[in-house]
Amino acid sequence: MGGLRKLRRRSSSTDVVEPLRTNYVPRTEKLSAVILDFARPLTDSLDDRDFKGAICIAIFCWNIALLPEDEQERERCSVVQKLTQKAPEIADDIQTWSRKLLDRKKALFADDRRMVVEYRVTEEGDFHHLFVLSTPLPSSPRR
Repeated sequence: MGGLRKLRRRSSSTDVVEPLRTNYVPRTEKLSAVILDFARPLTDSLDDRDFKGAICIAIFCWNIALLPEDEQERERCSVVQKLTQKAPEIADDIQTWSRKLLDRKKALFADDRRMVVEYRVTEEGDFHHLFVLSTPLPSSPRR
């Protein structure tokens, strides 16, 4: 006899064991495809050799946009500073693109609350492949 049936029989008639339910409805579109679409203005403006770096910046911006509004700018500046420590000559470009991507996330992808936990970019000939591991976040950021 199944464990749930045993539990129901042992419990009093007023106690009912309900199945676990979640409010999360899985999205049908893979996050890797969404990220590629999100990053397209940046990736289209760069050479193929810079693709991995562009995806890195896009994913940082994607995740930063999931933070509460009052934390986003501080975190963006922190990430930009870390990214440009070894290459200060690209600091202005990273500043500009990170702002554009944050605005793009809010304007076009605001309802997608999946956070990128891990990612990998591979190359196969002339093609790049993006693999993304994500986790859903609550529908509104914490305050």
